[in-house]
Amino acid sequence: MTAPSRLGATALGVVFSGAALVGAPSAAAQTDTCADIRTGEPLSVAVGPCADVLAQERRWLTAITAGDVATVEQILGPTFTHITSDGQILDRAAEIRNTAPEGLTMNPGGQQVRIDGGTAVIHGVNTIVAHDAVVATERFTDVFVLQNGAWRAVSAQETTI
Repeated sequence: MTAPSRLGATALGVVFSGAALVGAPSAAAQTDTCADIRTGEPLSVAVGPCADVLAQERRWLTAITAGDVATVEQILGPTFTHITSDGQILDRAAEIRNTAPEGLTMNPGGQQVRIDGGTAVIHGVNTIVAHDAVVATERFTDVFVLQNGAWRAVSAQETTI
């Protein structure tokens, strides 16, 4: 495994973050929410831009773990920057170059989506599972912009919790 795609360096021998802490929030137990940045008014996570951004987030995580370079290329914006949980800064080219099948799943939860027109910010918790065991838990922030009708990732950052 060599992809630093969403994670920082860890015991997995890749660029992953460390083991999950006892008592760390479980992503599966948290509800996703969405709101308009300017007004604070709640928006539906089932339809509209919030649903679209959350679907793109899931598509991105699935592509990362599957090593689906073509899909990752479609999702990342041209100026994409990723700050991993161990402080590495990766540009789009490095992110794509390091995409490879991972043998794990990433399970986001407690996602708080904030929409401002064609910009979306997602804060959430990602529980990373390999061989039926939680190997890392990270809090993340991803930023998407709407370009030509598709939500494209322009920034990502994780912090191990």
